[in-house]
Amino acid sequence: MEHQEVGITPFNVESALVLSFSGVISAETGPNLAARLADVVAVLPPPPLVVLDLRRVIELSASGACVLADFVRDRAGNDIRFAAVLDIGSVASGTLRRQIPGDVLPVYASVDAAISADETDAEALIGDLDVQLAALTRVLLEADTVEQALRQVVAAAVAVLPHARVISVTLRDSAGRFSTPVQTDSVAAELDRIQYATGSGPCVDVARPESPGYVLAQDLTGPTAWPQFSAVATAHGYGSVLSTALQPLTRPAEVGGALNIYSHRHGFTSDDRHRALLLATHATLVLVRTSDVEIADLKFGQLHRAIESRDVIGQAKGILMARQGLTAGEAFDLLRRTSQDLNVKLADIAATLAERHDELDAFEGEPTQ
Repeated sequence: MEHQEVGITPFNVESALVLSFSGVISAETGPNLAARLADVVAVLPPPPLVVLDLRRVIELSASGACVLADFVRDRAGNDIRFAAVLDIGSVASGTLRRQIPGDVLPVYASVDAAISADETDAEALIGDLDVQLAALTRVLLEADTVEQALRQVVAAAVAVLPHARVISVTLRDSAGRFSTPVQTDSVAAELDRIQYATGSGPCVDVARPESPGYVLAQDLTGPTAWPQFSAVATAHGYGSVLSTALQPLTRPAEVGGALNIYSHRHGFTSDDRHRALLLATHATLVLVRTSDVEIADLKFGQLHRAIESRDVIGQAKGILMARQGLTAGEAFDLLRRTSQDLNVKLADIAATLAERHDELDAFEGEPTQ
């Protein structure tokens, strides 16, 4: 599979070094990107501000964002600060924010905004909320599908909620069935599923027609109304949850849902709650015209992607079993460990191995014990 090379064009603006990126930043282009970044910065005098202009990047994957995060963390300090420029509320902005927090790499809508921002201004770390919500409104109006619009809402939530760790959207159809069409991480989908299975949990409570509006639980380690969900959430390291209802004004509501934000124990501030409510209002606009047919399409898309992931993982396991004499369990463990070590989704690792197994030596090694 061919991948477009990442372009990096450095230029100076006032007292800042601007690195303008183009192309695809992914697992395949990441190693070359890291080397090129090191070369570019090494030959230039260290400026007080380095701006990563990512607006021309076609695609930014989680593994690609990790490369940028490592670059920033390795070089931040010594009177050098970093900033990123992205379309506020974009999926790429959310991907970047999941890998590196806003106090390390704030995101701005333009190079001028990044240069002129007061680095001591805490609000600048997550951008101007009014600007972000205005941008999100425009994106939602231009979205072609419900799923695309909801992904933009989730990306915006990552950008404006600094304490969020994983985020999901719950949808409820007119028959009362729940699904999670959009999430930032598979753990978020798992936390939702345990609530659907037990019929008990914050996202289930607020997605129902008799919704309380929102549910905030700051400490899931103590007694809660949802013991099974709380046990699973804390086992994954998430000690608090904020679920905000997505309820169109029609009565009875044909569809509904919830914006679910999971964080560490006592992880939410009053500002987080207010921002989540504003984002939920935007997401509710998406649901006003959503029908059961569209929800069913979202579920079908989830199922199709799950089947594709399962198939490609099976192919990768077969390759490892044939090449290294591993059992099925050992092959899966090797894939899982590699996924964790590289911080790349297991399905992406499997797809790369299946597509490029003749040229990959990274998986060669001893069988797992």
